[in-house]
Amino acid sequence: MALCIWSPYPVLVSASGLRIHIHLEVLLLCFYGRFFKGKISVWNCLELYVLAHSHNYRPLLRPASHHVAIHFEQLLEFPAFQALDFSILMSIVVLDNLAVESEIIVYRAVRRWVMHRPAERLPKLPFLMDQVRLALLSPKELVEVRAEMEESYESVCLPWEELSVEERLWASRGLRRGMYHDGVVCVGLPKWSAVNVGDEELDSHVHFFDPSIESWEQLPDLKTLTSPSCVSIGHKLYITGGQRLDGSYSDALQVYDTIGSCWTQLPSMSAARAGHAFLVCRKKLYVASGWDITGSLVCAESYDLVGEEWAPIASLPFALTYFSSMALHGKLYLIGGEMGESEVPVPHRGFLVYDVGSGQWTQVPVAFEFYEASVLALGHSILVIGGLVGDGSPEGRRFTPRCLCLGPDGAVRPEVCVPPLPIAISYPGVVRWRKRVYVFGGDSYDRYSSAIHYWEVGQESWTRCAADLPDPNYGAFGFGCIPLKVPRKNILSVFHRGSAPTSADS
Repeated sequence: MALCIWSPYPVLVSASGLRIHIHLEVLLLCFYGRFFKGKISVWNCLELYVLAHSHNYRPLLRPASHHVAIHFEQLLEFPAFQALDFSILMSIVVLDNLAVESEIIVYRAVRRWVMHRPAERLPKLPFLMDQVRLALLSPKELVEVRAEMEESYESVCLPWEELSVEERLWASRGLRRGMYHDGVVCVGLPKWSAVNVGDEELDSHVHFFDPSIESWEQLPDLKTLTSPSCVSIGHKLYITGGQRLDGSYSDALQVYDTIGSCWTQLPSMSAARAGHAFLVCRKKLYVASGWDITGSLVCAESYDLVGEEWAPIASLPFALTYFSSMALHGKLYLIGGEMGESEVPVPHRGFLVYDVGSGQWTQVPVAFEFYEASVLALGHSILVIGGLVGDGSPEGRRFTPRCLCLGPDGAVRPEVCVPPLPIAISYPGVVRWRKRVYVFGGDSYDRYSSAIHYWEVGQESWTRCAADLPDPNYGAFGFGCIPLKVPRKNILSVFHRGSAPTSADS
């Protein structure tokens, strides 16, 4: 499908006519850019990408690039793909977010483009092959590549067949977007009534949920630890703190790599804790507050993922418990909960906000109180789900199905209407997956919920999934329920040849 830009102004012809024409095209692109952005489809995204890339027009380049990446395999059949300039094709094959399940698709796209005009394009093949992630190809796929490459070159060296997991991941420069399942990991908390504390260790079961097929797969358990706090970055799950079976508290930082399929111990925190905030922001991990054997904590610290070391940050202005936490726009939010350690709890009607840039805590008031709610970002708003509400006294607290949106200033945003949950619940696991908000499990009047519900913006009610939590004796909670990327089985087989991968099905 050809893209035409009509101009009501004549193109001036002069000695510098080409330059004037280009400047006019840029002006028209800026003028019509918003219109094009709203009209991108699989049928025109290549043309719009070429146009935006040629003039580095980022407002159109980002959405066009997204569409090209999502529909990459389908676009290979279009004549416009075979007509791409070399530089444009190079800018596409380097993208991390290509929705391809195997790197062989990228290789075949490159080869097909080259062989469309072999006399002209064959000299460019080595440069394109530098961007093909050969380390992600299976032995069978490597045989195909070697055979076809030897048609053009006398000898071909593909030395990626005997690499360790770490070496292969480094050599590949990472997985493409389509090589992962985007799902949810739940670190389940056992029901204390369902275990014999005197006879067996108490493990937290770790499961991966694929919302696209509503299917669970079990990952390796988190041994002898309950109630840890979790965050994820891509295909890695990070866990800090928690309480052991003997009542002691953990200072550990552990990471589970879904490609390596193993847990690894990282440098420990300076203070053991449980019930704490654990958040990721700007390539650092942050822990704040919580409690240990001595009581509530006000200390906080950060872990540099590059330098692999902990450093203290400013302490909280007061101890806080039973709060919710989230990161938004370079700030950490501790929301609601109780202040201090007195026998009569004092409600925290507000946010504690840590600015990672200035390193300072500030307070934002909120007109009401809530405890043990779960929160996540919904656009520029803070979505608060469930929890306990009351009249200021512990006896007056009750579970609530309430869902509401707050601004970073603490004010309710009535224009964002979220229906109440079908059940009153506290500390459910809440995750944003694609256009949906998912709610997993939670606690309600000493009973763990096994239900999973989801909601999309514009819907008038929540929908219950056909699937429930995988184990009725383990609950899912907000502090252990987060998004995670898990490689598909065909990719894991490349990293673990001869072994059975422990991951979700492709």
